[in-house]
Amino acid sequence: MESYTRWRSGGSDDEDDEGGDRGAEGTSSAVTIITKQRTHPSRLTRPAQTRVAAVMVLMCLVSAGLGMWMGWVWAVSCPHYPINMIVPAPRSDYNHSHPLLSHLRPSLIKDYMRKLSGVGSDLLATMVEGEWREQGLETSTTTFTVDLSRPDPQRPNTIEIAYTNGTTKLLNPIPEELHSSPFSAFSPAGVASGQLVYGHYGLREDLSIIQSRKILLKGSIFLLRLGKLNAGAKVRNAVQAGASAVLLYPDPEDKRGDRRGGEPYPNGTGLPDDGVLWESLSTTPGDPSTPFLPSLPHVYRAGKAAQSLPSIPAQTISADTARELLALVTGPDVPVGWAGGLAANYTLGGSWAPGAEVANLTVTVNNVMERREVKNIHATMPASDEARVVMVGCHYGSLQGGQHSGAGLGALLALSDALAKSYLPRGTQRKVVFSAWAAGEDGWVGSTEFTQLHPWWVESSLFAYLGVDALLQGTGAMRVSASPALREAIREAASQVWWPAGNKKRKIDARDGWRLSDPFGNNDVYFYNLGSGSDFVSFTAQRGVPSAHFAAVGSNWKRTYSLRHSQYDDFDAYTRLLDPTMEWTHMITSLVGATLLVLSESEVPPLVLSELSGDLYNGWQEFLRGHSASLANSGHNFTGILDAIEKEILKLEDMLTVLDGWYKTRPFYVRPYPQHYPGEDHRRQVEQRLWWLANLERGLLGPRGVGRSFTTHLMLGPDPEDPDTPLHFPHAVTAITHALQQKTPWESVHQELSYVLAALASYRQLFPGDPPVETAYTT
Repeated sequence: MESYTRWRSGGSDDEDDEGGDRGAEGTSSAVTIITKQRTHPSRLTRPAQTRVAAVMVLMCLVSAGLGMWMGWVWAVSCPHYPINMIVPAPRSDYNHSHPLLSHLRPSLIKDYMRKLSGVGSDLLATMVEGEWREQGLETSTTTFTVDLSRPDPQRPNTIEIAYTNGTTKLLNPIPEELHSSPFSAFSPAGVASGQLVYGHYGLREDLSIIQSRKILLKGSIFLLRLGKLNAGAKVRNAVQAGASAVLLYPDPEDKRGDRRGGEPYPNGTGLPDDGVLWESLSTTPGDPSTPFLPSLPHVYRAGKAAQSLPSIPAQTISADTARELLALVTGPDVPVGWAGGLAANYTLGGSWAPGAEVANLTVTVNNVMERREVKNIHATMPASDEARVVMVGCHYGSLQGGQHSGAGLGALLALSDALAKSYLPRGTQRKVVFSAWAAGEDGWVGSTEFTQLHPWWVESSLFAYLGVDALLQGTGAMRVSASPALREAIREAASQVWWPAGNKKRKIDARDGWRLSDPFGNNDVYFYNLGSGSDFVSFTAQRGVPSAHFAAVGSNWKRTYSLRHSQYDDFDAYTRLLDPTMEWTHMITSLVGATLLVLSESEVPPLVLSELSGDLYNGWQEFLRGHSASLANSGHNFTGILDAIEKEILKLEDMLTVLDGWYKTRPFYVRPYPQHYPGEDHRRQVEQRLWWLANLERGLLGPRGVGRSFTTHLMLGPDPEDPDTPLHFPHAVTAITHALQQKTPWESVHQELSYVLAALASYRQLFPGDPPVETAYTT
């Protein structure tokens, strides 16, 4: 036991509370306190305490390291989950078209076509802008001052025969019901007289054959069939052959054969013999007086000598007029296959037939060049992403004046109407712009001036361009021309749209219908490359914007609607003869709309990058087959550069094939504990893929500027000799053609091939091969 004594000499506060009387006495006392026995445990020495603490710290470090090692093993053993703990986003959904297609009905397109058909060309712009405002879209305009060719209303163009007895006969009187005088736009005014020569289609090889028959071409008037070659290119070839004038006519074999429309109007879509086609002879898009410049007030304008326009008069005529002319001439029989469908004896001409008593043939063209203000109209949907734009467009107006079917523009207005009903007021994910281009049939003037005024915006913001001009050229099949970057998106969209059923009981989607209607029996849908022939040309061939053009055609991919650009091309002919149920027009418009939404609403639209390299490889092999002999016989050694280009294309194929796998792996969401939300890494990966889609072909553009061709795409584009035809390596092909004609030296061919090689090499460096997902190329 243990005890101790506590002395107390005064009352504490507690004790005063309990008994104040005792504390008041002031006495001292001692208290003895007895406690229990206490034991003292043994204490650790200071060195022992240090060792215990060290062991505890070591155990914590081992546990942490083991946990990190197990996490690393788990991450690397799962190929889809990199170390930074990212997980795949939900699988992409490309089908956003249901709301749009529920509003886009055949009757809606037809109603807009009916409205447009009663409006003159000078009022169309006002009407279109008003319709877009009523739909709730924001509208704007771009205006240009351009030079356009028009017939003189007081002095019509004439084809006149003078007889030996002093009388004359006008072969092309103008029917009173026509809205304007038939003419060939951009033909110069002039008068030409001479013998008549039948030149078939006006191809270079056609004219070479005629020259080999010892027929004098210099000073002659050429009678040429429309078709197989751009009308302006026909006149250019005739100029080079020495012609004094050109007459262009639609042969019944081309415009009314069994596969070209069958019965003539008014019972079918074939062109009757009195039909005349209004054509433009411009071979370069845009205002010919301002090449490479927007047509604004005070800009430099080139003189006539510097413009790429015909230098001899040309006039469009009917098959009836051509038949009368052929009856007046004689000469050698035409080669096999040159005779057409006219009820006339086809000869090469060169002299007047005995008994015809013809003294002379005179062509008089009184076209005038007018400086006019033209206006493009644009309508914009609100969007979450204003930086990327999908544009849908077509031209308005026609060379015939106020007469037109309104099909393309009606489809555009119906599409914007359905989209507005589906997405307003919230808007689309990416910005959508609808554009109606002015003076399209003159030579894609409005769209070209737009791209020349806003090149920076087009190149930096435009995600894709979709064209709806001439969307119905027949019924029974489909023909789509598209940049490689858009083909997979179009395939996806085609699976969302119904193919016109007709009398079939089983419905199929447009992708299957498109494939089954292919006359060549391809395993999947077939795409053409883009040449010229519509407003897309300035976007794709000059700026590298992914573009597409959609059209329905007749069986075997023939254009069976032969009334287009004639006096019979109107709302009645279109809706009564071509597409009475409007199901084909509706299908094409729906496909454009579905493609638009795949591009604008999909987080990452579908893309097969290697389609570009595959297309380039096939085009290169075609180039070698067509030109290797000429290059070998040129006296210059092209072996080295030809081999180098092929090697670069193969390297590009390998790289894009690898990148296809990267593109198809879905972007990832970053998942920090404990929440799951999209992070910066996910957005970065989406941006990388979108950049690829928009810029896939922009690395293949060559130098641009005065002295070079209008187009800058080195690998794909319009054939400079025939702008309506797509061609691989168009600049190199043109250089070879000019060298063979001794216009330019063979060194120019080496220069153009060098541009191709340099573009491919820089393209390979621009797009690194086999990038890891987390470090793929980004801007």
